[in-house]
Amino acid sequence: MKLIKYIGIGAAMIMAASCTTNFEEFNTNPYQPNKVPANTLLSTMFEVYASPQQNDCQMNNTMWACFSGHVTAPQSWGKGDQLFCYYNVVENFNEATWNTYFGKIYTNLFQIANLTEKKGLIYSIAQVTRVFAMQRIASLQGPLPYTKVTQGNTTAAYDDEKTAWHAMFDDLNAAIKILEEAATMGTNADLASVDQFYKGDCARWLKFANTLKLRMALRISNADEAFAKQQAEEAVKSGVMDNVNDSSWDWTNSNQGVNGYNVVDSWGEVKANACIVAYMNGYEDPRREAYFTKNSKGAYIGVRSGSADTPSPTAYNDYSRLKIATQKTAAQPVMYAAEAAFMKAEGALKGWNMGEGSAESFYKQGIQLSFDEFKVQGADNYMNSTKKPGNHVDQTHPGDNYTNTSQVTVKWNESDSKEVKLEKILTQKWIACYLDPLMGWSDYRRTGYPQIFPATKSANASCTTKRGQRRLHFSEKEYRTNKENTENAIKMIHGGQDTNGADLWWALKK
Repeated sequence: MKLIKYIGIGAAMIMAASCTTNFEEFNTNPYQPNKVPANTLLSTMFEVYASPQQNDCQMNNTMWACFSGHVTAPQSWGKGDQLFCYYNVVENFNEATWNTYFGKIYTNLFQIANLTEKKGLIYSIAQVTRVFAMQRIASLQGPLPYTKVTQGNTTAAYDDEKTAWHAMFDDLNAAIKILEEAATMGTNADLASVDQFYKGDCARWLKFANTLKLRMALRISNADEAFAKQQAEEAVKSGVMDNVNDSSWDWTNSNQGVNGYNVVDSWGEVKANACIVAYMNGYEDPRREAYFTKNSKGAYIGVRSGSADTPSPTAYNDYSRLKIATQKTAAQPVMYAAEAAFMKAEGALKGWNMGEGSAESFYKQGIQLSFDEFKVQGADNYMNSTKKPGNHVDQTHPGDNYTNTSQVTVKWNESDSKEVKLEKILTQKWIACYLDPLMGWSDYRRTGYPQIFPATKSANASCTTKRGQRRLHFSEKEYRTNKENTENAIKMIHGGQDTNGADLWWALKK
C-alpha cells in the first residue's frame, strides 16, 4: 500500500492560465475572464468523479466500497480487524475520502468563482462537481460543512443534513438552469479542453446533472418526500440520461496507460465481492464475463467481505478479479444511463410523475441499457428469468459460506407486492451500477435492498452484523482542527453519538 497525500481546504494551488473561447455569446462576454486556468482548476475537481488516481481509487472505490457488496479487499495491512469490512476501520482510512474530496473541490472552486464572478458555464460545471462530491460526503457521514464554507476558512460550522441537502439542491438547480441554455448551443470549446467525460457536450452534461438530481431526490425521499418528489419530477422533465451515450466514464486512464483499479489490483488489495457474484451466479447473469474474471477452475467466485479468516491476498489469490483491473486503459465508470431508468422505475412505484412509462417499463429499460452498456447479449431472456439469487459457497474458506436471504427473481410480475417490486428494482439497479459503491450501500441503508451479505463478525460495538455499518464517523482531523464545530455537529446525528452505527437522516431506522 502506498502513502497517500492529503490536501486541505486551504491548501495553495498553482494556477496555469490558458487562453479560452467564449461561452454565452461566443464573441464578447464580460463574465468570461481572459485567462481561465481550467486545466488546473476544473480538471483537478473532476478527479472526484471516478477517483482514477491509484491511492484515491484504493480509498474511495475499494475500501468503504465493501459495504456495497461490489468489491472487497482481501488484505489486512497488519491491522487485524480494524478494517471497514469489520465496521471498525483505522482512522487514516476513515478520513481519506473527506480529505480527498474537500482538498480537490474547494481551493479550485473558490478560484473559479473569483475568476468568473460566479457566472457562466465553467462556474456551473464546478458547482455540479462540488455537489457531486459533497452529496457523497453527506451520504457517508451525515452533517457536513456546506453553506458556511468560505474561502480561506478551514473551520466552518456544520449544517444539519436537511439544511445541507436542500442547499445542494439549490446549487445544482442554479447550475442546471445555465446548462439548459448551454445545451442549445452544442459543444463548448472551453469545457471540451478539459472534459474527459463528454468532450464539452453541454446537452449530455445537462442530462448528467438532472440524473444526479434524481439520485439525490430518491436518497432523501423517505425523510422529505414532498420536496423529493418535486425535485425528482423536475429532473425528469428537464431530461435525464436515456441511452448509453449519456453514460459518464472517466477516460483519463487511456491517456495515462493505467487505471486506478489495475494498480490497486497489482497490490493484491481488491477482488470481486462474494455478494454480487453469488447473486449473478444464481441468475446465470451473462454480464459476469464483463464484470469478473474466472478462477483456475473456470468459476466465478468472490471474497466474502468481513471474512471469517484474516484477510490475506495469498489466501484469496484464486478468486475472481475485477475485469476492469485487468484492462489497464479501461475507463472508470462515473454514472450509468441504466441508473436513471431504474430510478424512474422506483419513482413510478412511488406514484411520482416520471414521464411516459410505468415502473415495469422503466425497470426493463434499465436492464436493457445495462446489457447494452457492457455489450452483452441476452437481455430479453434474462428479463423473463425465474431463477433466484445464489448462495456463497466457498470450499476453501467454509467459514465464509452464506445463504442468500433474497429470493427475488428477475421477471417482473404485476401480481407481486409493492415491496417485492421495490426489491427487484433495487437489486437489478445494484447489479447494473457495478463499481458505483455508494449507490448500493445507500440504497441498502435507505430501504434494506439489495440484501447485502453481512460480515462474519462486527469489531465495532455500535454496529451489528444484521444492519452493518451505517455511516463513517467524523474524522479525528476535524476534531483536532475544527473541534467546536465538530462537537456541535454530534448533536445533529440521529441518537446524538458520533458512531459508525448511527443512522443518517434519510436512512431506514429499524
